[in-house]
Amino acid sequence: MSEERPGSILHQQALSALGFLMGLILTSLVLILNDPTAFRVPFGSLTGEQYLDTLVTYVAVVGVVSGVGVLAFLDVGGGLSETRGFVDRFGTVLFFLSVFGFMGTLPLILAPFTRYGAIVVLLLEVVLIGAYAIGRRLSARSSHGPSPR
Repeated sequence: MSEERPGSILHQQALSALGFLMGLILTSLVLILNDPTAFRVPFGSLTGEQYLDTLVTYVAVVGVVSGVGVLAFLDVGGGLSETRGFVDRFGTVLFFLSVFGFMGTLPLILAPFTRYGAIVVLLLEVVLIGAYAIGRRLSARSSHGPSPR
């Protein structure tokens, strides 16, 4: 007989965000496959066919990562797996891989249409991720209270 665990509200909320990202990723995959000629352009040292193959594979991998992340968060959010257990940590890693993977998708999708736009989006992502990381570190320090002298 298995012991019942309470569901995690945090994981239920993250599940919505992850499901939304997965929907965007899979929609972009469908749009890319619907008109592949728009993405069959040479990019750097890649031929048009290589770029399309790389883009489709990358977007599909991010979709798979998001899908498995959804499964992990369903388990934890529904109380089937314990909070802070392996499935929770695995799902959290997949969640962040999905978010960063989606962010990587945006410049790649823009690149055939506007290289400058793709560069601007990529740079904006890097700056905002840096600001987020610094903000997290600063807020973690301030939440510990004043340091003893």
